[in-house]
Amino acid sequence: MNAPEYGVGHAENVAMKYMHGLRWSSAVISLVVLYGLELPKLLANWDSYRPVQVQVLVMAVLTIVPVLGAFDRVLRHWRWPLIAIVLVASVVATLTVAPVDRLGTAHWSGGVVGWPLVLLALDRHASLFAGLLAAHYLPAFALAIFDGPADVTFAGAVNTTVITSAFQVAVILFANALRRVALFVAQVAREEEQVRTGEAVADQLHADRKDRYAALGETTAPLLAGLASGALDPGDESVRRVCAIEAARMRRLFGDASVGPDPLVDELMACVGLAERNGVSVRFSERGDRPSVPMAMRRLLTEPAVAVLATARGDVRLTVVGAGEEVTVSVVAEAVPYAVPTVDNEEITTSTVVTGDRLWVQATWRGRG
Repeated sequence: MNAPEYGVGHAENVAMKYMHGLRWSSAVISLVVLYGLELPKLLANWDSYRPVQVQVLVMAVLTIVPVLGAFDRVLRHWRWPLIAIVLVASVVATLTVAPVDRLGTAHWSGGVVGWPLVLLALDRHASLFAGLLAAHYLPAFALAIFDGPADVTFAGAVNTTVITSAFQVAVILFANALRRVALFVAQVAREEEQVRTGEAVADQLHADRKDRYAALGETTAPLLAGLASGALDPGDESVRRVCAIEAARMRRLFGDASVGPDPLVDELMACVGLAERNGVSVRFSERGDRPSVPMAMRRLLTEPAVAVLATARGDVRLTVVGAGEEVTVSVVAEAVPYAVPTVDNEEITTSTVVTGDRLWVQATWRGRG
């Protein structure tokens, strides 16, 4: 996953946490309004419903839906079925109220249905909630107009509806604003984290470069100084051999600076490229799964192979083998045996076999475990 995608996902997670808290708050408000304000109206107007059992069923529906809708998983999969259930319950409750009471106190569901809809549309645009409110209120007003008369004036009913809806719309607008703020804050935090990570990576790369330059300073710098001062003769075979080895080491360090998935192979392939330019044919193979080798151990592990590749003639066979927690680098070539350095480390073992003009060098890293 690239960084921008991850940043957006992180921001979305923060916003979802805010929405989760608001959703549970909305569920509590819905139940408090239902039982604290609307249940007394239902009980006080028991004779206004035909049949009254429908009103009891609607009360049960408006109790269950907020509880279910407060759970993220339920809302994710059942949002629209729950919205449909609430709207059906609204219409059924309206139809079973006596015509004269459809805009009055007996129509208790008119003031509470909006709260489950707030819960179900909390993380959606305010226009969706406005449409759901219209689908809830329009049947009651339509029935009051065409199936009246009602005891409450139309203007009075509209006034009550606007007051009730204003609180619900305010919650939706607040939720939308809070979600945008949460996304912005989380994104800013993520960008700051990326900056800090980038600085840490840059510091580490700088430290690695200093280590590589220090490694070159121990071997390459004296060689160059000797060549520049005339103390070393470029025509001497041993000097040319040392130059070839140092060139291979430099190529290995360039490979060590890469960000590839397998630094060990990158370093060896850098040396292989140098050997091939010198007319050597290299057959490379790798087998088995191997653990990641620390950089310091990687340099020691490849040191014999680097020396052989730098001084080899003809054909070379280079192999990297992984076996459990071990990594072995093996090279077979026609090369000078005394040019192969000795690796002195408790984690690495080396062996050298000379058969005629062929040299077989093997280095194995076993780690500390």
